[in-house]
Amino acid sequence: MSFSPTTESNRAPTITRRVKSMSVKSKISRRSALCIGPAALVGLNLSPAILALAATSTGKAKNVIMVWLDGGPSTIDMWDLKPEAPDHIRGEFKPISTRASGIQICEHFPELAKIMDRCLLIRSVTHNIPAHGPGAQYLLTGQLPSAAVDYPSVGSLVSSQLADASVSIPPYVTFAAPPAAGAGYLGSAWNPFDLDPDARELPRGVSLNRSGDPNNVSLQLKQFQKRLALRKRFDSGFDRLNQDEVVDGLHRFSQQAADVLLKDTIRDALDLETEKTKRLVKFGSGSLGRNALRASRLIEAGARFVTATFGGWDTHQGNFTTLRQNLLPQLDKALSALILNLEERGLLESTIVYCVGEFSRTPIVNGNAGRDHHSRAMTALLAGGGFPAGTAVGATDKEGHEPIDSPCSPTKLLATVLDQLGIDTDTKVKTPSGRNIRVVPQGVAPLRLN
Repeated sequence: MSFSPTTESNRAPTITRRVKSMSVKSKISRRSALCIGPAALVGLNLSPAILALAATSTGKAKNVIMVWLDGGPSTIDMWDLKPEAPDHIRGEFKPISTRASGIQICEHFPELAKIMDRCLLIRSVTHNIPAHGPGAQYLLTGQLPSAAVDYPSVGSLVSSQLADASVSIPPYVTFAAPPAAGAGYLGSAWNPFDLDPDARELPRGVSLNRSGDPNNVSLQLKQFQKRLALRKRFDSGFDRLNQDEVVDGLHRFSQQAADVLLKDTIRDALDLETEKTKRLVKFGSGSLGRNALRASRLIEAGARFVTATFGGWDTHQGNFTTLRQNLLPQLDKALSALILNLEERGLLESTIVYCVGEFSRTPIVNGNAGRDHHSRAMTALLAGGGFPAGTAVGATDKEGHEPIDSPCSPTKLLATVLDQLGIDTDTKVKTPSGRNIRVVPQGVAPLRLN
């Protein structure tokens, strides 16, 4: 795990939040706070911390765990099988019934089939960018890629709107940040805290308030404390010159960033040694299972948005072998266990589980027993957060090429998630250049789910 402090003094944006009927406006002063952060300590990429006023959501959900399937998962082999299609389209897998009446999914999802009555499938997500980078940018920001605007990821956007300044844990955490996971025009304060996705356990002695290598942790602690003292001196003079209403908020966020380093909050949330063996087995032995469990613990500790990236879905060759032997079993265990674990802990109603990739795969199987890029028809799975459960929205044609009912763009998908979080889609953000940008373009409404 690595820690890479970033020093940046960019001007933070003005954010006008509309959370349902509530409107809060915050203005950051001409200077940003002094960046804090020493060398490698707890496996975080700690960005400069600038706090914008947090709004109170009136939506049913307040947290999100995203399972990002990097590379383009094959909808037609997972969520929207076409058993009546010709051989070169339907592929090798068969559909099975689930606990949700009328919904069938892949035979290699036996555990997910048991909990599909907690899930919502949107089978009509569609866009026109079958390229990994831009496609991921579109799905992760909900905005068409633009050379003129650096849009924030949904994780940065949600955490900037719903972060709780009283919680000493980063609001936005990633396990291997996916492409376009950054904060864009929101500023580096809302970049994710990126953690090592493959660490089986955290190394001992890395916590600042415990003894460790004097040439490493103890020395860095002293350096860090000196930097805190220096920042306070700067802050004191800064306060005398500027009584901006957000200055206190800046201090609170800086203290939160310090707490991440000085306390064991992160480490305790990520340490799976305290988990029962039975629960660990349910999540599976792969990195996705471990990180899905850690994600639920981070949410319980106060994080707002956690992303676990699971790659390998770019199956141009050997699609069915790769899915059958590796990807589908891991996803089946980890995703079903995550949903059940949140439910057991009383967190599912307030937490959205969001599983999606940048695009899907072609309905037609190529000459290498693989499927190529296809963005015109894909599926997003949502669970918890007050979403309608045990149902599917949208449909594709008989061979899975195009949506024929309730087409849903990535922007509409973003609007749907924000609406469920109680974040008004009319929210506007003023960028450092002075431009007002809506978080959802005008005229794009959330998907009708009822």
